Amino acid sequence: MGINGGENGMFVDYDHSIVSLSCSILKHYGAEYLNKTFEPMDELLQHPYKHVVIMLFDGLGMDALRRHLPENSFLRSHALGELSSVFPPTTTAATTSIESGLTPAEHGWLGWNLYFPELDHIVSLFPNTRRGTQEQAAKFHAARQYLRYRTVYEKIEETGNAKAYVVSLYGSARITKYEELFDTVKGLCRKEERNYIYAYWGEPDYTMHDVGCCHESITEIIRDIDQRVERLCRDLEDTLLIVTADHGHGDTGYFLIRDYPELDRMLERPPVIEARAASFYVKQEYLAQFPDLFKRLFGDQFLLLSKEAVLGQNIFGGGVPHPRLPELMGDYLAVAVSGMGINYEDSDSKWKSNHSGFTEREMKVPFIVVEKGNE
Repeated sequence: MGINGGENGMFVDYDHSIVSLSCSILKHYGAEYLNKTFEPMDELLQHPYKHVVIMLFDGLGMDALRRHLPENSFLRSHALGELSSVFPPTTTAATTSIESGLTPAEHGWLGWNLYFPELDHIVSLFPNTRRGTQEQAAKFHAARQYLRYRTVYEKIEETGNAKAYVVSLYGSARITKYEELFDTVKGLCRKEERNYIYAYWGEPDYTMHDVGCCHESITEIIRDIDQRVERLCRDLEDTLLIVTADHGHGDTGYFLIRDYPELDRMLERPPVIEARAASFYVKQEYLAQFPDLFKRLFGDQFLLLSKEAVLGQNIFGGGVPHPRLPELMGDYLAVAVSGMGINYEDSDSKWKSNHSGFTEREMKVPFIVVEKGNE
């Protein structure tokens, strides 16, 4: 289930993805799951581990692992294979899939910015702010109100078969410092209870955005992650630990829509979703003209798809789509298959490295496995 992005693109394989990984977790604890499970994970879970841990490091794709770690490093030596991210391969869509077991089509959290007609604003989903500002979009959290879903943790706890924890800056096991990530996971794995632990940290993504994906500081960050995970594993017992990522990264340049007034005048509002997965709401009178002009301006840098093509090819995944999906994606979707993204104006963020496009380095994430028995 997926789409071939063309000569420069990447096949999105939802049946062997972070969605299927999450569904394996749900299946293991006897909770409801709506998508295919990941068979290698199902096999690992046949052993009745007391603790199951998924540690997700934002942006730590396969390309980054190979670029910054030697083959004999702890993480690379424990990599059993690869997983596909979701489309778009970006934190908003991907971590929501990990936390729900749903595809982006099902949960609707497609990317950083979405337009909600009730508010008549483009909303940055996680911070709940109006696009490009620090102003709150509403007195309530818009995405949680309009795009509700049940979490993996809720489903697991409802079974009564295990406890479930989120170790992150905003989780149920809340941390504020990097070092606390590993200490908290270790502490939870010492509990007598049976539990599932999802631990998230925002590096190396945060720094990659600022300095690029190949910078020497990224090597230091990833080597430190490698060493800390290895030390953590020395202290674990009766635990299955999985290390993965939400997406990979690639250095990126940007086109500005404001530099192309002929194209700009065709739009109802600025593009939404992400710079490398830009969705356009086009004025009715320009719907037929828009594709030809876009392709003339940007050539083969992007795969331009109509709303009908996006829905028909299940790019955002299968399952029962969220009822708001057609309105959330606009009229045309421009998916990056090169090193470029699309911003609306000069004040938009121009990250040196970015993600959410249709390339292998953005889409492939690791499936790293450490099994610790009763030793």
